[in-house]
Amino acid sequence: MDERAWAGLMERYGQQVTLYRAAGEARVRAFFQPEREKGDGEVPSPVGRYPAGKYLYLGPAGENLEDVERLEWNGRKFRFIRVRDVPVGTRTAYRWAMAEELDRGSEA
Repeated sequence: MDERAWAGLMERYGQQVTLYRAAGEARVRAFFQPEREKGDGEVPSPVGRYPAGKYLYLGPAGENLEDVERLEWNGRKFRFIRVRDVPVGTRTAYRWAMAEELDRGSEA
């Protein structure tokens, strides 16, 4: 999938999120949803089980996540616990990350 096709999917189906860095903030469209959890011996189901507060992020290749201090979505705050560049050939196709929700009273 090329970058234009991926960008089109994010624009059409993605959610608006805000990425906060020391240098400022960026509003982007990305796929952001609860992450399904599979335990030993379980058969995956369409619904799955969701670990409390863990979310999957798939976002634009041009938006580096390494220096992101906090993500905000629908008034809720998250922090990235793992980030990866997903390559296709020699180029980054999109950014993958696992996020966890911050406690209501904490700040990143």
